[in-house]
Amino acid sequence: MAATSSSETWVAIDFETATREATSACALGVAIVRDGRVADRRSWLIQPPFNEYEYRNMLIHGISPEDTELALDFREVWFELQPILAEGPLLAHNAVFDVRVLRALLGSFELPNPAHEYVCTVGLSRAAFPELRRHTLDAMCDHCGIALRHHDATSDAEACAHVALTCAEVAGAKSIRDAVRRLGVKVGRV
Repeated sequence: MAATSSSETWVAIDFETATREATSACALGVAIVRDGRVADRRSWLIQPPFNEYEYRNMLIHGISPEDTELALDFREVWFELQPILAEGPLLAHNAVFDVRVLRALLGSFELPNPAHEYVCTVGLSRAAFPELRRHTLDAMCDHCGIALRHHDATSDAEACAHVALTCAEVAGAKSIRDAVRRLGVKVGRV
């Protein structure tokens, strides 16, 4: 799906957590949008603190302590992730959650907090598709015909990127940034 023709770059992110704590990331998916298409994907399993999980979270995403027993902690992932995030502004579906997790992890590991802009694709999809009752990621993917393995961090990140591209197309925008402007969506800062 190529909705934009601009040479801009965006980085869609999605975290999964092991517990209700924001510092308990156990998976991260990233999808990089370049030239109006998803050009690259990355994913990491992350060992949460003490490798502890809540049963409810395991039911949601299917990740267990056995899966992350030998995984990197977030500090180690950060050294790979930081240059990717520097490529462009962030996209996240329900960005309040993902940005909260990112901020909590950076604070927990005493890592520098980058000054990234971000756009929530829930807000973008509400502005582009006001007639829809639900704007959850699965509802938007169903409506737009986007493939999704919900709560798989990489699939969620890629789907988020495709939602943003679709919103740009619906808005008649030349880029995601143009769609954000045309649709009057708020840009946040990490």
